[in-house]
Amino acid sequence: MSDFRRNKWQPSGSNNSVPALQMAPRITMLAAVDSRGSIYLSLAQANSNKQVFGMFLRYLSLKLDRDRPGWRATSLILLDGAAYHVADSTKQLIKKLRLPVSVLGPYSYQSQPAELFFSAFKSSDINPHHIATTKGNFD
Repeated sequence: MSDFRRNKWQPSGSNNSVPALQMAPRITMLAAVDSRGSIYLSLAQANSNKQVFGMFLRYLSLKLDRDRPGWRATSLILLDGAAYHVADSTKQLIKKLRLPVSVLGPYSYQSQPAELFFSAFKSSDINPHHIATTKGNFD
């Protein structure tokens, strides 16, 4: 259950039903950070899973192939070992795309540049003008 409005104090005999499930839109951010200061982002209205991560890797490799030919010889992609990072389908994709990858040990956030980016991003006000961000505003 994700809506706890039914658990409230109210007069005896009053209706306590909830007309519709209220769910906030979820935004997932995947990020790659390089040593030159470039940040490659993907935003999706979905949970991170192996399909979303696979799509991120495909588009990241296409972008790098176009912008920095030969990047595979001088780059290393660090992954933190999330379930979708080490899934069999992800391993097959990494091999197919010839991606230089290293999976870090569990809970090694200090070694992960993307985690430092996430920390800085989350500590800032990303919507200083308080612009409405619901789906209805983008139709």
